[in-house]
Amino acid sequence: MEQKFVEIVYELFGIKDLNLFMDISLKKLRDILHADAGSIFLYNDADNTLIFKYTQNDSIDLPFKEFAMPLDEKSIAGYVGVNKKILNIKDAYEISDSEPYRFNRDFDRFSGYRTRSMITIPLLNRKNDLIGVVQLINKKTEPYYFTKQDEIICHSLSGIIGVSLENSLLYSEIENMWEGFIKASIQAIEARDPITRGHTERVTNLTLKIASEMSKHKDIFPDFTLTKDQYTMLKYACLLHDFGKIGVKEYILQKAKKVSEDKLEKIKYKILYAHKAGFIGEDPQNLFEKIKKANEPTVLEEDISNMLNNLLHLNIEESAGQKIPILDNDEYNALIVKRGSLTEEERKEMEKHVLYTYVYLSAIPWTKELKDVPKIACMHHEKLDGSGYPFGLKGDEIHPYGRIMAIADIYDALTAKDRPYKKALPVETALSIIKKEGEENKLDINIINFFIDKRIYE
Repeated sequence: MEQKFVEIVYELFGIKDLNLFMDISLKKLRDILHADAGSIFLYNDADNTLIFKYTQNDSIDLPFKEFAMPLDEKSIAGYVGVNKKILNIKDAYEISDSEPYRFNRDFDRFSGYRTRSMITIPLLNRKNDLIGVVQLINKKTEPYYFTKQDEIICHSLSGIIGVSLENSLLYSEIENMWEGFIKASIQAIEARDPITRGHTERVTNLTLKIASEMSKHKDIFPDFTLTKDQYTMLKYACLLHDFGKIGVKEYILQKAKKVSEDKLEKIKYKILYAHKAGFIGEDPQNLFEKIKKANEPTVLEEDISNMLNNLLHLNIEESAGQKIPILDNDEYNALIVKRGSLTEEERKEMEKHVLYTYVYLSAIPWTKELKDVPKIACMHHEKLDGSGYPFGLKGDEIHPYGRIMAIADIYDALTAKDRPYKKALPVETALSIIKKEGEENKLDINIINFFIDKRIYE
């Protein structure tokens, strides 16, 4: 028995996952006390209830359904929780009418199970506050009820299990806090960059889907691993991969066209004035339509590029001799952009968001399991040939998780239907573009082929 106590202490104290903790602790208790079934209730201090959280039964197998009940003396678990004392019942169907608690026979009626002996144990934390209740049901060995010796064992183990449960709950609360922080961060990013709303969640889901599938195919990726801790780390890295956008100027994040509507309107009036004054022979409306076309973040046509060059050197001369350019240098530099809406300077500023992501996330004191979040989060724009950013990493310098995220990020950017400045590409076209990137040693061709062959994008 002493050896079993030592084993329980050793095993339970290292468990962070709450569900795993409940599973192992209940199995250990049932094994020591020879119980056929058992349940765990967790205390919810927000509304003073006990949550039926976990159950095991060797005799029947029924679907589990979580429920809450008041923490009061009317139920057996509630009575134990209120009084913080072990309650040992020989037969749940023969409880004295003088007792405040009653046994609820609904489960037995529904399942055909017969609950007899029952021992119910309070679980307390280091401050002696209630955090849960454990029930063991139907002792399987003679005398087929729980003895005084069993009560002593339960009393000894309840402290160990209570403190261990407190640790698991604390870890779970920290995880929930992180999840809340990350969701708030995403909301803050999307508030500044509403054009890409939903992008983070889609990239996260697709990255995790690819990684999960890869972990199942050791024949293709023998060295690839995805443990539970690694999965969590990758999820956080994906969710925070654009966190650095909070450091990018808002007008750059939201720039859907090359020049603003105000500037476009001023250019229009200058063209009309120049035509009226005889400086321009071409129909002003036709010329302005070309400028509007140039303002779209699509591939710039050569004839429109030539037209912009001509306008750059065309001035309006006022009566006072002042020369006003139809296009100033800033407007020209914006409109002449070959693809997209950002000038070279703005594009470089936008690319800094990945570096900002690394800097901001590196300032967080991550746990040992999550320490690689900053490194992975900033790899989705790196290229295998070293042409990516922010660090120009090459080949094996780019972690497999970063390679996966890069593919997911590009695929979503190409197929997203919520970008006002461009149409979503058909899936086959997007896959063709990504495949070409792999063939040019920009992206990992092995992961791309796997992504396409397994139709993970569906």
